Amino acid sequence: MREARLYIILALLLAAASAAAAGQAPEAPPLVVSRYARVKGDSEAEEVAARVAGLIDEAVPRIAALLRTDDLRPVPAFVYLDRSRFLEATGRPPRSTVVGLATLPAGVIHIDGTGLLEAIERVVPHEVGHVMIGRAVGRALPALPVWLNEGVAEYVAGERAAQVDPVTLRAVGRGNALPLSELDAEFRSLDATNPLAYAEATSLVNFLVAQRGESVIADLLASLRQHGDFAVALEQTTGWTVSELESAWRLSVAERWRWPLLLQSPVLPFAVMLLLFIVGLVRFLRERRRRQEMPDEDW
Repeated sequence: MREARLYIILALLLAAASAAAAGQAPEAPPLVVSRYARVKGDSEAEEVAARVAGLIDEAVPRIAALLRTDDLRPVPAFVYLDRSRFLEATGRPPRSTVVGLATLPAGVIHIDGTGLLEAIERVVPHEVGHVMIGRAVGRALPALPVWLNEGVAEYVAGERAAQVDPVTLRAVGRGNALPLSELDAEFRSLDATNPLAYAEATSLVNFLVAQRGESVIADLLASLRQHGDFAVALEQTTGWTVSELESAWRLSVAERWRWPLLLQSPVLPFAVMLLLFIVGLVRFLRERRRRQEMPDEDW
C-alpha cells in the first residue's frame, strides 16, 4: 500500500513538472555558436553576433594563456541593437555610458551592438577579460579590487602605457588624481564611467608588468585565489604593500612621461617664441653697445 502511494505521488509530481514546462515559452536558440562563444540576440542581430563570436574566439585562448587558466568553457553573450534594451537588461540608468557588462560569477557578457559609443572590437575583449579573470580567481572574486579587475581587462583589450600614462600624469600634476583607495568606489558608480579611473587602473597594471613582467598578472591572481586577501597576495607577489605600490607607480609615471608631455604641451610654442625673442633682444643690445663704443672715424 505504501509503495502504491509513493508511485501516485511521484506520478503527480512528474505531471505537475510537465505542465509547468509546457506553460513556459521555449528558450530562443543562440544566433551563433562557435568554439568559445554562445551568442544570443534578436534575429536582426545575427551579423553583429557573428562579429562578437569571432572576437570572443580570439580573446578566450589568448587571455587564458596570459592568466594561466585552463578554463576554456564557451562564453555566453547577449548582443543588443537597441540602446534602451541594453540599459534595461544591464540595469543601467538612461544616462549611463556603459557599453558592455560582464555578470560575475555567472560569466555572461552583455554587449551594446549599436556601436554608437564604442566599437565592439575593443568592448568584447574587455568583457571577456572580466569573465576569464573571474574564472582565474574563483571563489576569491569578492577579494579582488575592482581597479585591478578593470585594469587587467583594459590591458588585455589592448590599452598600453602610451595611451593611459599621459592622462594619469596630467591628473597627478594638477592634483586631481584619484587615490588608489577611492578607485573602487569610482568604478561602482552606475551612472557613468570615469575615464580617469580607467586610465589610472590600466596605468597601474602596465606599471606592474613593466616592473615584474607580464607573468605578474597570473601570479597575483593565483596568490589571491590561494589567500583570499589582496594585500597579502600583492606583497607575496611583488614585495610591495598597497601604499608602496601607489607611491612607486606615481613616481614612475612622472619620471617616464614628464618630457613627452612637455613636448606635447600647448605652452611649448609660446615658450620657444619667448626664448627666441629674448635671445634676439640680447644680441641686439650687445650689437648696439658695441657700435656705441666704437671710435669716430674721419672721412
